[in-house]
Amino acid sequence: MARKVINRRVVYEAEHADQTKVGHSFFPFAMFHDVVVNLLVVVLIVAMAIVWHVTAGPISASHPEGVNGLLGPLYESQANPAVQQTEPRPEWYFLFLFELLRIFKEPWQLIFATIIIPTILMVLLVMWPFIDRGRDRRLSRRPWGVAIGLATPAVLIALTIAGNEAPGAVAGSNITGNPAFDSLPAATVIADNGCTGCHNFGAGGGTLGPNLSNGAPNPDPAAIKAQIENGGGGMPPFKGKIPDQQIDQIVDFIVGLGTGTPPAQ
Repeated sequence: MARKVINRRVVYEAEHADQTKVGHSFFPFAMFHDVVVNLLVVVLIVAMAIVWHVTAGPISASHPEGVNGLLGPLYESQANPAVQQTEPRPEWYFLFLFELLRIFKEPWQLIFATIIIPTILMVLLVMWPFIDRGRDRRLSRRPWGVAIGLATPAVLIALTIAGNEAPGAVAGSNITGNPAFDSLPAATVIADNGCTGCHNFGAGGGTLGPNLSNGAPNPDPAAIKAQIENGGGGMPPFKGKIPDQQIDQIVDFIVGLGTGTPPAQ
């Protein structure tokens, strides 16, 4: 083993001496390569932005979410000031922390997810070159280093995927206080469009509009649908802002609140 290490050392010293004579210095050669690569990355980002802008369409009455282009819609949904609840989600590179916060649910455990675990990972990342000082570079002779090196990104990737698929901070809606109603798709549509800012559906809400916790004052489904689509009495029209299928779901939802029976959605 000692002879092999000495032989590799001799080969390294010979290659180092040869590169010192015929090789190039870091400045300006290596820096020039870095500048070229960075310039190519910037050009690629600019090109993607141009393609995104040219191929996607704006928001219109027929396309409330914008027209999808090669790289997605040009605009996102317009902000609705009537929406009282928000569902913050982190950027993709923080999704692993988002998932850790979901794993450690108790308040006294949050310090592990937010401080202790990320700090341990960062310290290991910085200190690993000083901890692993073995001269043998063959992977077969470094099982622990290879295992840790593969396990760390695997755990981060798994946490990121789980965080991306997990529900947000506000999972579903709680507009009625009745799980049978709150689990329906219409409840999410109602919450997302800020209807609780004016109406009370049973779990609290605004008082500007009629109290709908026991259904609409006029239980006729046609009248409820006409009110939602056309507005009136201080209520804005939602025709074209909410798809017709979702409006029908809201109508059935309100009718169900009046009868006490959740609709089938």
